[in-house]
Amino acid sequence: MSIRNTTINLRRLQDRARSNPLSYFCPTPPQEAWLRDPSKIKLLLGGNQVGKTYAQTAELLYRCLGNHPYLQTDPPPITAFLITHSHQQSITIQEKLYAMTPKEALHPSCEFVPGRGFRGIHPVVRFNNGSMIQIKTANQGLGLASATVSYVAIDEPVSQEVWGELAARVLRGGAGGSTGTIGITLTPVGQDVTYLKNLVDEGRVSCHRAPLTVDQTTPKFCNPIISQEQIDRISQTYLPIDRAARLNGDWVIGIPEGRVFDQFSEDMISQHPAPQGNYCFAVGVDHGSQPNAQVALLAAIEMSDPMNPWVYVLDEYVSGGAPPEAHARAILEMLARNSIEAAACRWSGDNIHFGTAGGSGRMSNSLLERAFERVLQYPKGNLPFRIRTIKKPRYSVYYGSAMIHSIMARKQFFIHPRCERTILSIQRWTMKRNQSARSKDEFGHAVDALRYTIVPTLESTRTNLPGKLRIY
Repeated sequence: MSIRNTTINLRRLQDRARSNPLSYFCPTPPQEAWLRDPSKIKLLLGGNQVGKTYAQTAELLYRCLGNHPYLQTDPPPITAFLITHSHQQSITIQEKLYAMTPKEALHPSCEFVPGRGFRGIHPVVRFNNGSMIQIKTANQGLGLASATVSYVAIDEPVSQEVWGELAARVLRGGAGGSTGTIGITLTPVGQDVTYLKNLVDEGRVSCHRAPLTVDQTTPKFCNPIISQEQIDRISQTYLPIDRAARLNGDWVIGIPEGRVFDQFSEDMISQHPAPQGNYCFAVGVDHGSQPNAQVALLAAIEMSDPMNPWVYVLDEYVSGGAPPEAHARAILEMLARNSIEAAACRWSGDNIHFGTAGGSGRMSNSLLERAFERVLQYPKGNLPFRIRTIKKPRYSVYYGSAMIHSIMARKQFFIHPRCERTILSIQRWTMKRNQSARSKDEFGHAVDALRYTIVPTLESTRTNLPGKLRIY
């Protein structure tokens, strides 16, 4: 064969791969086992980066196009739901879905916009054969009314309430009024999935495991796509309390005990000045009236790459119950010894602390702001900075700790030796199972202040998304 003919054939193969990438999908062993499963409710339970979402998108397309290679499914046209946890996650999955979709199968009215997903307030993927995929976000409830669907794809954990509503949508969603199918792909972190584990234990959900190992992530007829060295490096970035879940898909029920910041090492305690860079100075304040419970931290965060930051904790202020003016003066002294102006910092503070039952020891961000005004002699309401009240969505402690742990694992976290209380807290803090235990933890206050310092600063660089998203 001539070079010219070889080139022509390679271009034809390339064009075929671009026009119908689904035909070139080679599943890994766990993906194939899940795709072959004819159960009405089937779960692919695995670690991060094992290809769960790709298996889910392939299952969706096989069913919508009526060309499932392993199962006899409802003939098209069908209606399917793709349920995601958040808007940002939805965009990511839509990009994977579009990349795998045979382009000639899409209806002419269906338009995909890179970075935004399928066009429309409520994204719908339409196919020429009449099938459609409705993409919905579940983090604020569903509102599916009387919808009946053939297949529901759930990617990542959803609450028990959302699960109940989705299960009702497939009762008569199959061909001839039969029961439809629910396919779930998830890593069991970030949401309480006790209900789902119970369903698996009772045999009502067919479960397939997909651990993050070399052999289980290697597609059929292909070379390994990840090495053991890469897996070991990835595992170091995970919190020890959920490492087994993120690597193997092990169930995590509740919040386990154990030291969190196990990647923190003595060489991160350093008094060497931070190198030159694009720094954001941040102050995080945790309120309290008990000894060592009122904590303020000052940090310099190198923001040239917000997804890969360097953190330098420069100083701390630790106290107990005291008048707001005393706290304000001490925090200003902390800034002064580091030659940093208060107005040059990003401030984040805890919710209101009520102190004792009689109101003694009450502290809040607004009280501290008024104290700064009096100490600095500013007219009321003219303080050149504001203390933003920290947002505390569900699992915020977990996610903030995971973010800090990841920075430590990359050896991009340093703290000045004068921050004695914070260093001790990093070394000894453990995740508690309930609020009562957390409130009594003497090391939790400095860790909270650390989260308030770092997390809002890094999140401020992300695109602002609506706080509430409804599903129709």
